[in-house]
Amino acid sequence: MNIAIAALMPHPPILIPAVGKERLADVKSSLDSMREISREILAANPETVVLISPHSPRSPYAFGVWTCAELHGTFAPFNAPDAGVSLPVDGGFVQALAQVGPRAGVQFSAIAGGHLDHGAAVPLWFLMEAGWKGPTVVIALNTPGAGGLHGLGRAIALAAETLGRRIAIVASGDMSHRLIPGAPAGFEPTAKEFDARFIELLRAKAYRDIERIPAALQARAAEDVVDSTAVALAATGWKTGSGRVLSYEGPFGVGYGVAVLYSAAEDRSHEYCDGTDLPRLARTAVESVLARRNDEPPPPNGGYLAQRAGVFVTIKTSGGKLRGCIGTLEQPQAANIVEETWRNAIGAAFSDHRFPPVTGVEMHNLRFEVSVLHSFETVDSPQLLEPAEWGVIVRTADGRRATLLPALNGIDTAEQQFRAVCEKGGIAPGEAVTITRYRVDKFKEPGCPD
Repeated sequence: MNIAIAALMPHPPILIPAVGKERLADVKSSLDSMREISREILAANPETVVLISPHSPRSPYAFGVWTCAELHGTFAPFNAPDAGVSLPVDGGFVQALAQVGPRAGVQFSAIAGGHLDHGAAVPLWFLMEAGWKGPTVVIALNTPGAGGLHGLGRAIALAAETLGRRIAIVASGDMSHRLIPGAPAGFEPTAKEFDARFIELLRAKAYRDIERIPAALQARAAEDVVDSTAVALAATGWKTGSGRVLSYEGPFGVGYGVAVLYSAAEDRSHEYCDGTDLPRLARTAVESVLARRNDEPPPPNGGYLAQRAGVFVTIKTSGGKLRGCIGTLEQPQAANIVEETWRNAIGAAFSDHRFPPVTGVEMHNLRFEVSVLHSFETVDSPQLLEPAEWGVIVRTADGRRATLLPALNGIDTAEQQFRAVCEKGGIAPGEAVTITRYRVDKFKEPGCPD
């Protein structure tokens, strides 16, 4: 993928120092975050910046692209005539968009001249302040409800791929315009619910759920952030491994959110080298299903991960409550540990009948633990069990079976472990059983409770 970084940047002119002046203190968090994310975008070394603005001229039939040789914007309408932006247009990228549009199912129309809207000018001003002078493309959304947003994202990605161009994508958008009495679009008591939901979904990386925020709530909030964000996310293929929210505030009645949606430099979703990467792999598998990508597991990087082994994936809340657990024992179902982990992570999240399926909203509060099983030994007596070191399997002749992983809270003695595993399998005291113990390589995400 040729996308170096994708970001969400708001567009209130009051963030421009020449416009905001003494009121900048009230938006310090947003101002600092805009400068931080601009530095990150430049550090990603893009060859072209592609910006999606909700305020550029719209058409019901096509997405507009600014085609003039130079992009110019001024803040004169906001009483700052000396502040503005001027950047060259990437004409090659504009042509590539037109060429790949049919493959993505979208059409483009030219915006031939005039001054940039503030939806484009504000983010670009901060990029220029950080040092950006390079080729830039500004794209207008179509009429609200006309569709094709995902196709526009695909077209941006295809154009970058066709040209071999490393790009940064900026989604320009403000959240609710109705947060407080006196807000630009009037006051709406439920508007803050939209902002809370939108930021929660960004933090949870539940990107696919952003467009599922009820349309009525979006309308009441008078937002212009969902569509441009959806375009940027679609361009990245809805990747969720590297996003983060930098700030959110709404001091003047409009919600300003600054976020990294995707960063190639931080995306390690396809690099798995050893067992310590397995919890991250398990999380990625679940995020793939939640995002409806249904990705395939990556190939193992040789060595440990290329082995076949039974694997248990355990999901807990950050407070230590079990949220799901599925695994395989002596007979793994997949060709290697990577595939086994991937398969069982999805099972633990969505197929453990004890719990409802995991949702995107709760992912930020969940922790993943992966146990790789090996060294199976049959023992003659429960007294040979060591619950701190060994897991246990018990079986009856009629096929009942149960297992317990080692090092479980509340299981401190061999007697406790044996009694607990028999109860789990519905095996009465004194029944004849086969006892197998096994060792475990256990890997946990940071913050995963015992």
